[in-house]
Parts: sequence; structure tokens; C-alpha cells
Amino acid sequence: MIQGSLARRYARALLAIGREENRLEALASELARFVELLLEDKNLYEVLLGPTVPRPQRDAVLREVARRMKLSDTLVRFLRLLDDRRRLDYLPRILGSFREMLDEAQGRVRASVTTAAALSAAAEEQIKATLKKLTGKEVIMTVEVNPELIGGVVTRVSGLLLDGSIKTQLRQMRRELANVS
Repeated sequence: MIQGSLARRYARALLAIGREENRLEALASELARFVELLLEDKNLYEVLLGPTVPRPQRDAVLREVARRMKLSDTLVRFLRLLDDRRRLDYLPRILGSFREMLDEAQGRVRASVTTAAALSAAAEEQIKATLKKLTGKEVIMTVEVNPELIGGVVTRVSGLLLDGSIKTQLRQMRRELANVS
């Protein structure tokens, strides 16, 4: 709980800086790339988040990684601040909060759509248009295929779950039949 509120506070601060510099999307992209690298590279993760590496060495590694990734000075200062406060482990949550706040500020919403089979481009656009009409916001949609659904669509958008899968309908029918007998 505390980590979540701290992550939101850091994300809000970065969002404010990004607004001042008119670099919101660029900061989001840079932060996402850094978090992805940090989570993929176990050695980097151990150096930056491990308890045994002294602060000057962590700072040198952080600066070198930032140089190679061509990260902006703004993000480097932000990462160094997190390192000073031993909060680099909050980065995934900070990124999530930053994206949510940025989406809200830009009038966007993220939707996750899961189907039993691949959708045509026209079907994807139709779902996207329906979600836009439902939310009143631009929709950033990811589509995943899960054959276990048997058929239908499961959509998650703005904390709302819309489950129109055959699997769920069969489960619901099974429960109703069990209650009848």
C-alpha cells in the first residue's frame, strides 16, 4: 500500500516535469525502456537494487546505462533521485502510475481484449470504436488470443470487466442447473 502511494507521488512529480518540458510521451517511452531493461537484465538489477553495491558504483553504472540508452537528463536525474532514496525497486509501479496519469491527461484509456481466435482488422476496429463510444476516450487496445475461452470476447477497460466468453456462459449455466436440481 505504501509503495503504491509513493509510486503515484513519484509518477505525479515526473508528470509535472514532463508537462513543463512538453516531453510527456518521450519520458513515458524512456522510462518504459529503462524498466524493461532493468527487469530483463538480472545483473543490472542486482547492481542497482542489490544491497551490497556502494552508492558511487551504482551511480556510475546508472549513468553509463543512461548514456548508452540515450536517456534524457530529466530522466537520469529522476533515476538518480530514486537511487539516492533506494527506491529504484518502485520503478515498475511508478511506470504504471505514470502511464495511467498520462492516459488520463491525454484523454485515453487502455483496454485489454482476449478472444478465443484471432480477430480480423475490421473486428478489432469495431471493438475499439464501441469501447471509444462507451468510455468517451481514445482507446489503446491490446488483443490476446486464448483458445480456452472457446468463443466470445473478454474485455478489460478502466477497471471494468466485460466477459462475453462462451467459457463463462457455460460456467454460469452449470451453476444455474446445479441450483435447480
